[in-house]
Amino acid sequence: MKKLSTFLISLVVLCSIFVLATIIVHNINARNFNTEDFIDRADNYNFQIIRDSFGVPHIVGEKDVDAAFGFGFAQTEDDYQHIEFSVKMARGELSDLKISLSSLSAVFSLIEGNGDIEELTTYIEGVELDFLNKFMNVEETVRDYKNKIPKKTLEYIQGYADGVNYWAALNPSKVDQSIFPVTEIDLLKGMVFQMPLFYGFDHNIDELMNLMSEEKEKISSVNSLSDNITVAKIKSHFKPSGSNAFAVAKSRSSNNQTMLVINSHQPLTGPVAWYEAHIKSNEGLNMMGGTFPGSPFIHVGFNENLGWGATVNQPDLGDIYKLTLNPENNDEYLLDGEWKSFQKIKQNFKIKLFGPFYINYPMDMFFSDHGPVLKDESKAYALRYVGMSDINQATAWYRLNKSQNLEEWKDALRMQEIASLNLLYADKEDNIFFVHNMKSPIRNPNYDWTKIIPGDDSSLIWKEFYAFDDIPQVLNPESGYLFSANQNPFFVSAKEDNLDSNLFPVTMGFQKRTTNRAHRLFELLDDDLSITYKEIDIYKHDNKFSYNSRQYKFLERIFNHDYSGNEKLVGAKSFLKEWNLGTDKDNMHAAFGVCILSPEWLAEIKRKPEPDPLKTFEDCVEEFYKNFGRLDIKWSEVNFLERGSKLIAVQGGPDVLRAIYAPRSDDGILKAVAGDGLYVYVVWDENKKQLSESIHQFGSATIDSNSIHFDDQMQMYADEKLKNTFFDFYFHPKLHKHIIHHQLQPLKFHHHFSVHKL
Repeated sequence: MKKLSTFLISLVVLCSIFVLATIIVHNINARNFNTEDFIDRADNYNFQIIRDSFGVPHIVGEKDVDAAFGFGFAQTEDDYQHIEFSVKMARGELSDLKISLSSLSAVFSLIEGNGDIEELTTYIEGVELDFLNKFMNVEETVRDYKNKIPKKTLEYIQGYADGVNYWAALNPSKVDQSIFPVTEIDLLKGMVFQMPLFYGFDHNIDELMNLMSEEKEKISSVNSLSDNITVAKIKSHFKPSGSNAFAVAKSRSSNNQTMLVINSHQPLTGPVAWYEAHIKSNEGLNMMGGTFPGSPFIHVGFNENLGWGATVNQPDLGDIYKLTLNPENNDEYLLDGEWKSFQKIKQNFKIKLFGPFYINYPMDMFFSDHGPVLKDESKAYALRYVGMSDINQATAWYRLNKSQNLEEWKDALRMQEIASLNLLYADKEDNIFFVHNMKSPIRNPNYDWTKIIPGDDSSLIWKEFYAFDDIPQVLNPESGYLFSANQNPFFVSAKEDNLDSNLFPVTMGFQKRTTNRAHRLFELLDDDLSITYKEIDIYKHDNKFSYNSRQYKFLERIFNHDYSGNEKLVGAKSFLKEWNLGTDKDNMHAAFGVCILSPEWLAEIKRKPEPDPLKTFEDCVEEFYKNFGRLDIKWSEVNFLERGSKLIAVQGGPDVLRAIYAPRSDDGILKAVAGDGLYVYVVWDENKKQLSESIHQFGSATIDSNSIHFDDQMQMYADEKLKNTFFDFYFHPKLHKHIIHHQLQPLKFHHHFSVHKL
């Protein structure tokens, strides 16, 4: 009887789904993707794609747009799954329903107008990002893009899109044809959507949802964070945990060299994992470095004249306003003594059911003069954030990629289309430069902008911004070195070269953190008056915690506690005090030490209260005796890099310069998910001759486990060795339509290059 009841319920569910499908479900393959058209379109582009012996694509085009086409093709070949993800994310079409009784009920509730975003997040994968896309009103933001973005930029990004479409047209069985063709507007939407997530926009969303949640109405601090499931899933896609970059001028080097280390930390896999490429044209484009799936530009890297690294910064670039609702009409809010109607936009969401079917459903989203709004019957809050109307990031990145000197590079940033990021620059003319890049609002100094702002006064709705030249930046310090490791912008060089924070308005909202990595870079660089190329490699791979760090102060509270009477804890404290704070492979104390420090680091990056060090210590003691029966476990026995069936021990740990981030596991084995990925060294000697080396954590074949390039850099990465970038070589001088299979002729590298074949 029980089995029969289960069967009948299942049958009812399936029938309901069928009925639902016949009424409101659409076929997902509604887009018109004519594969022959996009194969023929390739005849319009002149380009080559040549892969070096590590599979890294080196693309050359007659014009920039030709190179962009080849770049789009090569990246899609290596990572089409994440290209698809980025396109769906840009459109707000990621939602994928898990068919079940509970999820079906949630869908019906949604259709009836009673849907709850947190409930839906439980059942529908991707809906949290789709919701955020609609909340930010990305579609409307880019609507007038043709009148705001230069034609040359649009041609470039459409060239990239055509390259993506060309690969899809040649491989129709490998792709989700419903998302093709990809267009220039898809790429623009992706840039508008992603940029705020790199400066901490998720914290604003988290707080906004806290304020709207009745049980959290009385939270004591606007900086409190919850474990909101929607925000947690947003963060799971965008979780940069830190980054490093440092530069050394000739005056500080041992051999009259200018040296740059580019080392941005990202997830090791997924939609924001680094991808290495080299893009060149006969119009002056010649950029190599790291980018993300679906991006037509290099975001960290170098050309023959200059290079830069980027690290995430989190200045205060968003404000929450409390609105007063009209008690007689909650579609109106008070502004300057008058009731004003919300702008109401019916946003259409798409939830994929199964196979080719999906549901289109509408949801009302509200907007005030301040920005997007969350509201219910009794309360409303609006969010104003930097970048909410900026759509020309593409031109800024294009100009950065094309820049030939410091002034051209700075002019691209003066556009203020790139809302944030610390950027650290060096060039062949021996300029080194740091900028705490931020598009900072000019706010009324009479208010505390760390709090909720009154929403009834239009004078508090900021519209102007400080100029690029007004934000913190340091050019060619006397000390001859600069570093950036997600720390505050007033600790980037020798003490005498740092800026005075008192010279900047407090309303700019600078972060105050100092990371362990910043302490270590200062200690290493400041103590060395004659830095060699070998030493920058040693410093980049440094794996120690500083005795000046926040982490060591955390340990000191354990050291200062009296555990008399508990023999196990007394012994554990004595063992911990013997740790030299290193995370090298043979270190017998690192596993236990990192166990204690990891929760502290996690709380710090999430802006949560610091965990209790004593409880953390005691929990780790119990965990280690449970898993290993002892504390003295060699670091190489627990800390790994994993790729397919390969599992390789690695040095490093959380918030050290050799950054390896791994979640705790029940068995105590750690597998890296973020940290050091692609990193690059660039050097110009006294004659301005350039040398460059790089390494990727896995390889150029992002998803093809059958390719030799799926993991061919993995052992080198674990051994802390770098490869040649092969940046400086001859392309065949004559370009042909389509992809040609020409043997690459190196200038000075006697190295076999594999030839790209379709």
